[in-house]
Amino acid sequence: MHPVRILLTQHVPVNEYPEKMQEWYHSALKELENKVKHYTPLICEKKKPVPLKQYTPKIVKVLEFGRKQAGSKKEQERKQLIQRHKRELKGAIREIRKDNQFLARMQLSEIMERDSARKRKVKELLGSLATQEGEWKAMKRKKWKS
Repeated sequence: MHPVRILLTQHVPVNEYPEKMQEWYHSALKELENKVKHYTPLICEKKKPVPLKQYTPKIVKVLEFGRKQAGSKKEQERKQLIQRHKRELKGAIREIRKDNQFLARMQLSEIMERDSARKRKVKELLGSLATQEGEWKAMKRKKWKS
């Protein structure tokens, strides 16, 4: 609080303040003088630096030219499992594609059947309307002739 005390004693024009403010000012100064305890300023704890990762190469013996030595059994099993998983995943994707194509074909055939049935019904209706119109015209002609 030492900087606050310096600020209050040297830079504040107390005489221009009202009496109540002057009383508060003097009481604050007395409080500051009575508190003589010195506190150490707050300091952040020092953190240990994060060590850099050291990338050491994995050295594999080459027995024959261009061929690496087989790794441990766990690595081989892991690679085989990954390969089997990929193969099964591809098969599953293929099956899903086939199913989707089959469903699309079925839906298309249903749509085509409905369209053909609708066209057939429309032709029948138009045919019956044409025969009715022909009969009506024939009746009209007979009526005018007679």
